[in-house]
Amino acid sequence: MITVYDANTKLEDLHHIPLRRPEKAGLRWAGIPHGALAKSLVTAIEKRGWEVKDTKFSVSPNETEMAGALDLKINDVKLPEGMSLSLGILTSNAMKRSLLMVAGANVKCCLNGMATGQIVMRKKHTIGFNLENEIQDSLDEYRKQVIGIDRVVAGLKETQLPQKSVNTILMEAGRQRLMPWSRIGKVDAEYRNPTFAEHGQGTSYALLQAFTYHVKKNSPLTQMTSMNRFRGLLPVRSVLPQPRMIGQGGLI
Repeated sequence: MITVYDANTKLEDLHHIPLRRPEKAGLRWAGIPHGALAKSLVTAIEKRGWEVKDTKFSVSPNETEMAGALDLKINDVKLPEGMSLSLGILTSNAMKRSLLMVAGANVKCCLNGMATGQIVMRKKHTIGFNLENEIQDSLDEYRKQVIGIDRVVAGLKETQLPQKSVNTILMEAGRQRLMPWSRIGKVDAEYRNPTFAEHGQGTSYALLQAFTYHVKKNSPLTQMTSMNRFRGLLPVRSVLPQPRMIGQGGLI
């Protein structure tokens, strides 16, 4: 699932947006046209034999900021039911931020800088930046991040948690300020009586989903960090060697 807030621009329309040099830009500034960025990314993905299932883009009123996400299918990457792969991008030709690319399932991006997922590219808009090479390197990193998602989720679902362990994990999450103490109790209540039956009960997966359910009330810019750190507190049965856990929803 892709979420781009206020998606207002089609892929083909990006090519008609001119690149304007900011007045404060120095000699090393080099803008990246939105159309060229999107085209290079889609072309590189398709050359790998991956499928771009959907795209969404949002452009600021002055056309200098762009947020986007691509919904992908990679044949040799197995996913749990109901999960899809997404790649999100944030870019600014107004010198507000570096070019950012994030990987994850269910990526969310918006123009105010929110991008949930594991960062696979962060580059300044400066001379010497090779867009094609950087995209290739980022897609290599993206594939490393998403391989084995199904095994990780399976391991979480197979890991039973004694109530004593649940109490310890939630206490540590509070100590680390991953969530205000006032909401830790709500996570425990959600874990005991999940809103969604498919989250299950009594497992690391169920506790992760309970935490995820309430961490969405955190600041958007801190959600990803909180979910990844909470994931690090959970025991998980080793099905096969695990990839690094990333992404919105705490699933990857």
